[in-house]
Amino acid sequence: MSTPALDFLLASQNSDGGWGYAQGQASTTEATATTALALQNDAAGDECYRRALDWLRTAQHPDGGWGLSHEDDESGWETAWAVLALTRVGDETGALDRGVNWLSAVKRLQITDDELQKETREKAGIDPNLDGWPWLPGEATWVEPTALAMLALGALPPTPAILARLNEAVRYLHDRRCRGGGWNFGNPIMLGGSLPPRAHPTAWAILALARVAPETIQPEDVTALRAEMQRDGGALALAWGLLALRTLDQNDEEAAARLSAQQRPDGGWNQNPYHTAVAILATQGHL
Repeated sequence: MSTPALDFLLASQNSDGGWGYAQGQASTTEATATTALALQNDAAGDECYRRALDWLRTAQHPDGGWGLSHEDDESGWETAWAVLALTRVGDETGALDRGVNWLSAVKRLQITDDELQKETREKAGIDPNLDGWPWLPGEATWVEPTALAMLALGALPPTPAILARLNEAVRYLHDRRCRGGGWNFGNPIMLGGSLPPRAHPTAWAILALARVAPETIQPEDVTALRAEMQRDGGALALAWGLLALRTLDQNDEEAAARLSAQQRPDGGWNQNPYHTAVAILATQGHL
């Protein structure tokens, strides 16, 4: 079914089959994968969807991961987006398996010194031994890339290795939960003071937990998400928040009205295919 938002996405696709963060900008893995997810159930976008998947396959690195774009030769957090998009289709090229292997094996920064571990627990309020995901290999772990990896791996058949990785990630998110509920980008406290949650990481964490461990989502997490959606008020905060709420069979009519009011006459949000795709996913109510 054609809609102004869908028409915006179809008109914004680059000649190489991908999408960027604005019309005419170079294609990126995140924008292309997210748009593919938004188009997957719409017959009007079938050809664009196929071309998007082809773009993702050709953007894969020899090590099995993905970077920001075709020009980025370092694999990183974008791999989760590509894997999530490819889980929705039969993949006979091996791209999905290679991506899963990269995502499952990516290394993080590890703190092995006992004194430094103690200091991390005291000052940041976290357990440095729990295994999440970094933005880039060898770096520290963060809430958002961990949640993305959980969404991608949680969409796959639950092998023992994947289940073990996901169970550890659930403990990681529980450890990083802010006091009072919700999540920010990393630490729940800093130098003894509580850090506030933010809409974007809270929405991604709820989406990830809803997929792999819904019983661990607390009412306080949802309350924090609702408050941060309203405080932020931007299209991404509202759209990701609504998607997380609707995944839990909840809604926020005021937030939905605010998001709808931000749609532009061209059918998109902020002239940005990625923002528009997330808004469409929020309307569909599933990722």
